[in-house]
Amino acid sequence: MATRHPAAPWLRPPLRSIEVVDAFLDTLIRQGFTDEQAVDAYRSFTSFLLGLLLLESAVRGASTGREDGARNGPDDGADSDSDAAGLEAAPQVRRLRPLLSEDRGDAEFEASLEDLLDRIGRGIAP
Repeated sequence: MATRHPAAPWLRPPLRSIEVVDAFLDTLIRQGFTDEQAVDAYRSFTSFLLGLLLLESAVRGASTGREDGARNGPDDGADSDSDAAGLEAAPQVRRLRPLLSEDRGDAEFEASLEDLLDRIGRGIAP
């Protein structure tokens, strides 16, 4: 769940299907999102989804550490021809690779935390 796809290690977990990521990005772009907005939405969604899944897994007793041999580097290549073929069928993912490969975790966390605190504040305001 927390490992990266072998054909696209620069994609964020937990979505393991390149086709799902591509459809997600394509839908946002067809709805008028810029490339940057679509990637930001994808990153926000996956950050919150991964956080929730990791918490749920830990509560249920699962190990949340890396698997032996798991790769997380942005330049890791495909493990097999079938992995590479999956990436070939995902035009939005391939096209947006430079944006998807950027590490903006600190800034994203700060912005997301501010949004969460604002929402909590609105919920308790008189």
